[in-house]
Amino acid sequence: MGLLFSGGAAVGLRQTGAYSSTVGERGFEASTAEDPDALLGITGNDDTNTAPELTNNSNYTMDVTLESGNVAFDVDGDGTFAEPVSFELDPEEAREFEVSGGSDTVSITAILSAGSEVVGSIELVRSFAVSAVAAIKKVEGSIKGGFGNGKYRFALTNTADEQITLNGFGVEWTNPDSDLVSANGGQPTLANSSDNADLITQPISVGDGVYDVIAGNEVLLEPGMGVDFEFRRFRDAGGGPGGGPGGGGVFVEDVDLLVRADDGSTAVIELRSDQ
Repeated sequence: MGLLFSGGAAVGLRQTGAYSSTVGERGFEASTAEDPDALLGITGNDDTNTAPELTNNSNYTMDVTLESGNVAFDVDGDGTFAEPVSFELDPEEAREFEVSGGSDTVSITAILSAGSEVVGSIELVRSFAVSAVAAIKKVEGSIKGGFGNGKYRFALTNTADEQITLNGFGVEWTNPDSDLVSANGGQPTLANSSDNADLITQPISVGDGVYDVIAGNEVLLEPGMGVDFEFRRFRDAGGGPGGGPGGGGVFVEDVDLLVRADDGSTAVIELRSDQ
């Protein structure tokens, strides 16, 4: 890895992990430092909370192409994702873009030119961490049954093109109002009925954010796959075992379910009895 010149000379050569190769004509000077001040600066590619950004830190125009097997790119900010994509960066210009799909490596090629003359090129491969927020918003919920004693059965289906792992659940709102979900005698508060696995055993307070799934019992949703769940019993604040509406349960029909993916992305899924 380093800087090579097509005329056979080598100037400023140093080994770094930043670039697979950098090729230029005579007189072409480049920095191959792996930092935002490199010839082609790259930030945010490994942080799902930050949009990736490419910066042309040279005095040349760059024609940039992004290619990947699993990552798609919205480089124009119009919500359209595609792969591969190409765009131009003027000297000192930065381009922030969005990514979707699954985390993967991305091949980045930049052709540098001065007017109509090509003066060099950069080829590199970087890992991109893609947030599951776009995919998790495509998880659809449906009600399977319940209501009579506070139990609540529902299903989640992954309609995205990539798998999603859920490691947290919560309840944002219910209709009628309830205060918490709890269970009796060591039963789980929330269970994965498809795999007969306990997910959460502690009481879940409505409106109290996300509760962690028991380590090792995270829920994997493959594309097109559905999983069945059961909340043991919705209750009001005074609805302990044997008391409260319906013998301890609130007859909840509608729920705003909060789910969290393993990268920290969250989404609210509306479960409605009239759907």
